[in-house]
Amino acid sequence: MPVYRCGIDIGSTTVKLVVLDENEKMIYGQYKRHLAKTRQTLSDLLSGAYDALGDFSADCRITGSGAISLAKALGITFVQEVVATSGALEKY
Repeated sequence: MPVYRCGIDIGSTTVKLVVLDENEKMIYGQYKRHLAKTRQTLSDLLSGAYDALGDFSADCRITGSGAISLAKALGITFVQEVVATSGALEKY
């Protein structure tokens, strides 16, 4: 089973999901307005990733204004947005 990296952003209006392969190439990306239903929207996006990519394991990080409580509930590492952005800029 492949292991991918997964980034999730829960903002004030949308949930965004991106999946990277072992070479850090984006192999899936979607976003959807959440209409205040962040958990259901994230579940829908993850189901879409599963449908598109098949069975995989994921190492996920989550960020965004609506993500802290969801990160705790799901046991996903929360990364503050400014820290995530500066880390990406340093890497790329």
